Amino acid sequence: MPIALKVRRSDMVARGPIGLTRGMVMAAVVLAPVVTGLAGCQTPAIDAPHGSASLSQPMPVSIAGSYLVARQAYKLRDLGHAASYFEVALNEDPENQALIKRTFLTELEYGSVPAAVTLAERGVKGGAPAPFMLLTLALNQAKAGNWAAAEDFLLRLPQSRLNQILRPLLAGWVAVGQADWSGARKSFAMVEALSGFEVLALLHSGQAARLEGDLTTADTAFQSALEKSGSPPLRLSLAAALFYASTQRPEKSGQVLAKRSERDYDALGVAAVLKRATAGQPVPGLVGSASDGMAEALFDIASALQRERGNNAAMIMAQLALYMRPGFPLAQLLVGEILDDRRHHQAALNIYRRISTESAYHSMAQLRAASSLQDLERIEESIALLKGLANRRSTDPTPWTRIGDMQRTAKRWSAAIDAYDLAVARIGSVQARDWTLFYTRGIALERTQNWKRAEADFLKALELAPNQPYVMNYLGYSWTEQGINLKQAEGMIQKAVNLRPEDGYIIDSLGWILYRTGRFMEAVPKLERAVQLRPNDPTINDHLGDAYWRVDRRIEARFQWRRALSMDPEPELVSEIESKLKQGLPPPVILREHSKKVGIRRVPDA
Repeated sequence: MPIALKVRRSDMVARGPIGLTRGMVMAAVVLAPVVTGLAGCQTPAIDAPHGSASLSQPMPVSIAGSYLVARQAYKLRDLGHAASYFEVALNEDPENQALIKRTFLTELEYGSVPAAVTLAERGVKGGAPAPFMLLTLALNQAKAGNWAAAEDFLLRLPQSRLNQILRPLLAGWVAVGQADWSGARKSFAMVEALSGFEVLALLHSGQAARLEGDLTTADTAFQSALEKSGSPPLRLSLAAALFYASTQRPEKSGQVLAKRSERDYDALGVAAVLKRATAGQPVPGLVGSASDGMAEALFDIASALQRERGNNAAMIMAQLALYMRPGFPLAQLLVGEILDDRRHHQAALNIYRRISTESAYHSMAQLRAASSLQDLERIEESIALLKGLANRRSTDPTPWTRIGDMQRTAKRWSAAIDAYDLAVARIGSVQARDWTLFYTRGIALERTQNWKRAEADFLKALELAPNQPYVMNYLGYSWTEQGINLKQAEGMIQKAVNLRPEDGYIIDSLGWILYRTGRFMEAVPKLERAVQLRPNDPTINDHLGDAYWRVDRRIEARFQWRRALSMDPEPELVSEIESKLKQGLPPPVILREHSKKVGIRRVPDA
């Protein structure tokens, strides 16, 4: 059966908007087109394996040879070696400003910020520094406590929509570094005036006011941020809760987190962090300096840019955030996410493992580490990690859900059902987002022929998500295969097609119910469209072959069946197709809905 299961495990648990407000997600659309304007030259479309070696160490070769090897490293997505070979080329032509910029950007994205600082200084001396060079030098000066020099570099950044947000955010924290609290408030107010960035500005204002000791202003800022965001991102909720705990108001801290589901965060870990904050002990997560605040601002921009997926500037901003605040868990999570997107799963795993067990984000890092292990096909390690997390988070269904997903992917249907059952037992109050759990458990149950339970799960998923096209498709297709509820099944599948008109699986389901109810001529164009959209699916090609046969297009039917055989179908389908190639199709069995009551009757076509 072709299945339109579009729920990725990473989308289900670990990649929520930890750094963005709803307005910032929309504002990311504004930021994305102007990133190259900040870079000053096109950011190379390269990836950072962070130590994975696919090329040998640099050899003494010509400048042209080094440059070509560096370009090849780009194609191999090997930033470390690309940077090394660019350095070799640059040693041969040290005044080449274009080469300086390329090497600088490569080092920056790779995370070698000290090397990038040296190259930025060379770029400035050359007279035409890229804006990213000015930004990097500003951060370097701020990190050293040279606030006036940092401010000077920021002022030299060119006007752009991105800098309209970034510059006042960073300038606000430069002012904090100089104890210029009035200047900091003015800078953050400039960001607050920009549509979509009000909550972000309030978050930074509150953090700065806390450092100043102005608890009244900090209270107002955090409260306004929580109210304006509607559904606060986890990061904002934790920042506010930490603030209240650090000012000996644990009750108010608890009120903030009480509005969130404990499935969103590690309740035990957060409770331990809040307890330390209430006791006045050092707490990971609190902004403790102006440099920390600058790192938070860089993370916010990086997080917005990452919404565009594949945006190299997001990695650069995240690396700069880690430069300003080593061990910053949110930036580490973002770097790991980008590496996972680029299929550098071992590098991502290494990043996730660095996040402290004392961090409020440790469990989130563990979930992502489990994903990286799965992508590395280290399934048993991933399951073991998730089981340990499940023991720690006794009310959270997520670890068992993830285990169920892995077992289902491996077609270990019974093990998947067991895991999903444990997840469902932990849900407590069922919410709309739980539709995926009932849907995926329904799939595993259907595959073990436990249709009664499977159908109940699909119907529950539809109750929670009435317009979910993939649930409607799976349930409608299953009913069609069993010859029951045909009118309802067709209505469901047609609605799913309307919602996902480019989904080959769903269009195949519509064609198949037309076929099974004897409307062969209507089925053919639907199934042809499904094959166009999913040309390599054996079941869809087999369906089209069957439809061709019924409309007397026998040569084309045999062609489609042979195509389906070439696509590594399941053994059961192989046997069916081989029989059809030898003998053709027998007379059709047409499914018809009973006219007066629910049920069907199977009537051979005369």
